Amino acid sequence: MSGNTTDVRGRTLPLDLDERDELLRETLAGHPDALVAALDPDGRPKPIPSTIEMIDRHRAARFRGIGAVALEHRHTILEALTEAKATGAATFRVPLVNGAEVECTMVDVSHRHGVLVVVVLHASDLDLVASLTRASVPPRIGRVEQDDVAIIRSVDDPTCRILGYARDELVGRRSSELVHPDDQAHLIDAWLHLLDVPGGTTRVRTRHLRKDGSWLWVELTNTNLLSSAEGRVVTEMIDISEEMETLERLRQREELLTRLTEALPAGVVHIDRHRTVVLTNERLHDLLGVGAVDRVDDQFATVSDQDRPRLVAAIDRVLSHGRSADLEVALDLPGAATPHRAAIAIRALTDGREHPDGAVLTVDDITEASALRVELERRATSDSLTGCLNRAAVLDELARRLPGDRDRRTPRGTAVVFLDLDDFKDVNDSLGHHVGDLVLVEVAARITAVLRDDDVVGRLGGDEFVVIAPGIETTDGAMELANRIGAAVSAPLDGVDGVDSPHRAIRASIGVAVSTTTGIGADDLTIAADRAMYRSKRAGTSTPVVTSL
Repeated sequence: MSGNTTDVRGRTLPLDLDERDELLRETLAGHPDALVAALDPDGRPKPIPSTIEMIDRHRAARFRGIGAVALEHRHTILEALTEAKATGAATFRVPLVNGAEVECTMVDVSHRHGVLVVVVLHASDLDLVASLTRASVPPRIGRVEQDDVAIIRSVDDPTCRILGYARDELVGRRSSELVHPDDQAHLIDAWLHLLDVPGGTTRVRTRHLRKDGSWLWVELTNTNLLSSAEGRVVTEMIDISEEMETLERLRQREELLTRLTEALPAGVVHIDRHRTVVLTNERLHDLLGVGAVDRVDDQFATVSDQDRPRLVAAIDRVLSHGRSADLEVALDLPGAATPHRAAIAIRALTDGREHPDGAVLTVDDITEASALRVELERRATSDSLTGCLNRAAVLDELARRLPGDRDRRTPRGTAVVFLDLDDFKDVNDSLGHHVGDLVLVEVAARITAVLRDDDVVGRLGGDEFVVIAPGIETTDGAMELANRIGAAVSAPLDGVDGVDSPHRAIRASIGVAVSTTTGIGADDLTIAADRAMYRSKRAGTSTPVVTSL
């Protein structure tokens, strides 16, 4: 390279823009057999711009640039690029990887053409042109011959290129000197085994030191020919750096997956298409109370008998059709003081053709959340004093239980029993509202105690209660229920704290409405029962009054 010179082909540096254009034209005209290439300001190959005039004999190509230059001289290209950008031009000579040496002129004409032009002078030799322009494909396989103490006796050119050394830098050197310290023991052990078996072979993977100081993964296949005429150990060296890089990336991904899995607050289990457990985290074992097992069905052994069929079916669907599934299950954990619940999400893993190839299941403990949800639902639907359904909830329940159009062929009657406590105001006035509340709680308990399993009771507010009794198709059946409720409510209140007399009782006016037809709304049936209750109240006998719709 020109180094500190201030002259390029008779021109003093730095060149102004016109001088750069003129230098490029003269260089191209004076060397009609030149190879012409272009680089961007960062040194990357670019197509020759159409604005540059070349004669027919010029060869335009994507110059390999630094990849065409011998390893120990590649800095020359970088220095020339730096000088040309600073002064407008540079000349330099460099040896190529094929052993030839070329003279080049580099001119920065980016002001006009957007590139730096490299003119390789005297490039008529086709092998030289190919070396400069063909894609660089480094060798992967080399051959080394060693003696019985691992001194290198001969080495081929691909090995030199793989490791970046000249031949004389390797011959006479002990091969173990090039091996990474962590691999030395493994290499020596394989070498000693090799020497014990004339004609035998060993294979070992090690990291070898390249001339640039980096480490390269190679696979060495050593063949013991010491007893033959060759009297050598022949080693085939294969560059496996890409394979090892891929394996390292996979290892790092697996480690990342393992770390993430262990850090998750949820339990995680990975299964294959055969329902075999591939991976779990500790959180899963804590949640399920089951240690590491081989089969997913055994892993979820603590899922309740009632919910296990749903879980098995969901896993089957995911593995066969790839459909995601989310479900809640009860857990029967040994030694648990309270029931536990878990939310399980199941997602399919697919192969390269998008077919299910396994699944990932995540498990979350929702025991507290489920209990809170139940409590919130209870509060939203229950009367805070008596625990009965509140007004909105009991009317919704009535609407749900009334026979609809779909039940036209087999109608089932529904009865509504409406109660109003006749003497409740006197209790509040004489004994106080606290005792009055206790009386309401007692009345609700007495009503509940005489109801059938499917009946429900709600408090509409104040001292009014309503009972929904599905499956009653006759007024006689409804009156039987109403009389039973009336008798329970009118019993003495001697068990209620604060009541002043063990014989004190409370009466109720009761109205009953029965519907066995479709199209009757909850409001209509409730209003009918309410009107019947007022007829009972006017009679003043605490006798239930019934009406049929």
